Amino acid sequence: MNNIELLKKEHENIQRMLDVVHKASLDVLQNDKIDVDDFKKMVAFIRRYADKTHHGKEEKYLFKAMVKDLGGPAEKVIQGGMLIEHDLGRLYVSDLDDALDSFKEDPSVENKLAILVAAGSYEHLLRRHIQKENETVFTFGEKHLPQKSMEWVEEQSRAFEADVENAAEREYQLQVLKGLEEKYL
Repeated sequence: MNNIELLKKEHENIQRMLDVVHKASLDVLQNDKIDVDDFKKMVAFIRRYADKTHHGKEEKYLFKAMVKDLGGPAEKVIQGGMLIEHDLGRLYVSDLDDALDSFKEDPSVENKLAILVAAGSYEHLLRRHIQKENETVFTFGEKHLPQKSMEWVEEQSRAFEADVENAAEREYQLQVLKGLEEKYL
């Protein structure tokens, strides 16, 4: 599996978590209950798998190579789009985490709303973001990056994947995802 295929596979796993976030949010609306611990697991997955593992590889390797080698058009798409959306996603996750902490202290309707707004904002952003990357950004990179750059991206990605700590974290988070799917889907 090459780097682009791997990134798309990770997108599938992230979308699986977005389905969990969606169903858990619906559960809040329908049953008026919030399992803060489950939402904290979702936050941890997003931060460790979606952001550190997935976005980390995009930002450090693929996007870096695209901006360096492809210049203007790639710069606009990456710096003016993808990286801004990564940061916006981090903001929504931070808002969600803060809202969960606030809800634990004060289980008010206001704090419940903050949880749902942050979770829904993140879900909506990431679904659109993934579609843009899969259909446009990755295709652009594959078609236009020089072979030498693609080889560098592949080499860096393989090294990241082979790292024992990264592999252990990835597998742990996928197990967390599976457990949340069993509960919510």
